[in-house]
Amino acid sequence: MEAVTSPARPLLLALALTWFVLSGTPAPAELPTAEERLKILADLESFKSQAEKEKTRPPLEFFRSQVAPFGILPYVKPNHWSTLSLELRANYDDYAGLLQTAPVALLGMPQEVLYRRDARLMRGQRARIGLQMMLPQVPRELTLELLRPEAIRADETWQTSLRMLEPHQMLILFLTRESNDAFASWNRLQAMYPTGTDRTDVQAVEHRRYYRLVLPLEPDQPLLSAHPLTWTIISHVIWDGRPPETLNPGQQQAMLDWLHWGGQLILVGGAGPSFHAIRDSFLTPYLPAEPSGENLLLTRDDLKPLAETYRPPATPRDWEDPRPVPTTGDEIAARVRPVNRYRAAEPIVPASNRPVFLAGLRPVAGASVIPLGESSNRVLGIERRVGRGRILMLALSPNDPAIAAWPGLDTLVRRVVLRRPEDPIISAGGRQPDGRGLMMPSDGALSGRDLSWFRYLSRDMGAPDSRPSPYNHPEVAVSVATPSNDNWAPQDTGDDPPQLSPGSPVAEWLDSAALPRMSRDALEDASGLKVPGASFVLKVIVAYLIALGPLNWLICRFVFGRREWAWVVIPLLSLGFAIGVERAAAYDVGYDSACDEIDLVETFAGYPRAHISRFAALYSTGRLRFTISYPNDPTALALPMDRGRSLAGEDLTTSIFRSYPTPALEGFQVQPRSLSMFRAEQMVSIGGTVALASDEGPRRVVNTTDLELRDAVLVDVNGPGDRRETYLGTITPGASVEVEEASAPPLDSKALPKGTLDPSRLLRELRGFAEGRPEEKGEVRLVAWSPRPFGGQTLEPSVDRHRGLALVVVHLRFGPPPAPDGPRYHALALGPEVDPSTLRRPIPERDPERASALMENMRAGGARYRRGRRRHVPVPPPSVSPSEATPP
Repeated sequence: MEAVTSPARPLLLALALTWFVLSGTPAPAELPTAEERLKILADLESFKSQAEKEKTRPPLEFFRSQVAPFGILPYVKPNHWSTLSLELRANYDDYAGLLQTAPVALLGMPQEVLYRRDARLMRGQRARIGLQMMLPQVPRELTLELLRPEAIRADETWQTSLRMLEPHQMLILFLTRESNDAFASWNRLQAMYPTGTDRTDVQAVEHRRYYRLVLPLEPDQPLLSAHPLTWTIISHVIWDGRPPETLNPGQQQAMLDWLHWGGQLILVGGAGPSFHAIRDSFLTPYLPAEPSGENLLLTRDDLKPLAETYRPPATPRDWEDPRPVPTTGDEIAARVRPVNRYRAAEPIVPASNRPVFLAGLRPVAGASVIPLGESSNRVLGIERRVGRGRILMLALSPNDPAIAAWPGLDTLVRRVVLRRPEDPIISAGGRQPDGRGLMMPSDGALSGRDLSWFRYLSRDMGAPDSRPSPYNHPEVAVSVATPSNDNWAPQDTGDDPPQLSPGSPVAEWLDSAALPRMSRDALEDASGLKVPGASFVLKVIVAYLIALGPLNWLICRFVFGRREWAWVVIPLLSLGFAIGVERAAAYDVGYDSACDEIDLVETFAGYPRAHISRFAALYSTGRLRFTISYPNDPTALALPMDRGRSLAGEDLTTSIFRSYPTPALEGFQVQPRSLSMFRAEQMVSIGGTVALASDEGPRRVVNTTDLELRDAVLVDVNGPGDRRETYLGTITPGASVEVEEASAPPLDSKALPKGTLDPSRLLRELRGFAEGRPEEKGEVRLVAWSPRPFGGQTLEPSVDRHRGLALVVVHLRFGPPPAPDGPRYHALALGPEVDPSTLRRPIPERDPERASALMENMRAGGARYRRGRRRHVPVPPPSVSPSEATPP
């Protein structure tokens, strides 16, 4: 564009300012500066085009949605809380309204819920808004609305795409200082998948894989949720030199909560000041080691113990291998022989000018040392328990070029970093017992409980293996039935692909778990309200039919002499029976509204925060809608709870969970003279700690909280059949009790008056619960109860009576992390692998027809294992009887 002459400049400036006025008068702070006016005059046409584009924008603009911690793929796991992050902008005016989802049906009950929060947008500024939600089933698209309070229609509606994360799958989150591309190669490691998965079948790989890697697109700005109850799908965090101060206080607190309830944090060492950055951070009290300064540069010979200890995993079989059909028993045995789990050790070969850097570490008290190899006294890593979880500090970097190129890194990552067990062996393969066929060698798959240490006691104790269907969509079945070996199992369905059932996911929000079910039963018993029994209903029906038919006709015929009056009496008789039945079944509770509540307070020794699970029942003589809010706790979550008494044909009721500014369950409906139940969870400070002190003298339990701990029992948990209980009695706030050998008295629920909340059954279950996994060895647990519910919850309208109790579980101690060289993580710990051919009954040397049929069935079996297709070729009888074959 040519330069503007001086006489025309004032005219153009006036036109530009006129354009600003016509397109909307901006605020004084938004008026163009002198520099901006010069840019406008220099390129007036471009300015006009931009102004026209601004006028065509919608009033409310939606840019993208993300699900923390994912940057791109919006994975959501069913029955887990997630944080949905949205980028929005108001283009013309400031906006104050509400952001909400479409109604979401809850499983097994006639309830649906809207997830909502306040939304305030400044004109012209992008805003990121987070919304907490829990989806029992994950749709491909979820409807979101922006609307003003009390509005009939939404101001704007969008569809956000979602993907379902399989129930057993867990996330590995990477927090790096710079680019995280070096960790992308971990996605190809066998440690991330079941051994028997065919990598060429993309659909099966995505369905069966164990872990998904979360590599933030912007490493300096990871999408981490500050809400601690949305971290349940993360099993591991790999921290590689990231400055701790880049996490905001909410994210730091959420990570500490996640660690105590079973998260596993791996701090990567190697060259660079990665460990020094975290020495003065929020992680300092929990670090297992400190830098000693005794760093080393390792050569090939120095790394030989590491290479020999962590042998590469065996390559999966290729059942489609186009090799000639074998004709002899030896050839068949060689083809069927299962591949061993490990190959021979391969050396680590660093470049001559670039040895591997090993950071010097000094363990703190209570930490466990992992040697560089079985024959080495150097340190590979040091780890320490943090609550139920652990922190591992690696002395070397897995991204070192020599380590990254080493095939044994796969085994090192599985055993040391992830602490993931070996895949179970379902069948070692070989000849069938009747001698008439070959058995496919096959491996099983791990369940969700094997992939993560994370647990919430209120969700995972007695977690069910099946899920109810959505109430308004009974044709949609949700089943994760667990096979007897707690693994996945292919279920043959003819020519259809096998339906793989994931076993035992962790930390699911399910009303059918043990604690919600037992709390529901205790609340119903304490309310005094009972559903009339079958005999009462049968007697009423029989009496009504007799009165309605023969008795009514006889009285009108012989007493009044008017048979036609029987038709007039029928409505009156029906009304009378209705009133009589209501009075007969009525129960006068002595109040108009009430709330009974059972809480579970779960915490760890020396940790000032606790996970609170609330299970409550509301009663009212009339039809009311309650608001249950948590004004001082932004982490609270609440939803209606299934009573287990839903009837087909019931009308759906809609509640609203508002996550911001004050978490609240709104519009929760209570029917007249009946119970309605809800549940809530929080992560709160309890104003003190409970600890097991044993510095000098006998052990003591010290209670610095405000909770009165009644019937306290110290439980040494070493497995389901190896448990010792020590009765401590009542521990008042601020008191300590010496641990003396004393058996716990039996819990007698009969001594409690009728209508009182009974904690006895719940306490028995909490004392006896144990999964029996290696990471639970050495646990010491305190189980008690407090005579009042935990505070911080308000009800509107208020109730006439509010009573309850709190169950308290304190995990006082856990044993050291299970060693990576144990038999659960290392198959060779029990001895060298045996050649399976020595255990197989041989096949006659010359039987070409039978050998060909066996190999065809073997190939078909391999295809079925991958794709679910079944083929069968008739196998001719053996040329010799089984008795003639050589015994094994």
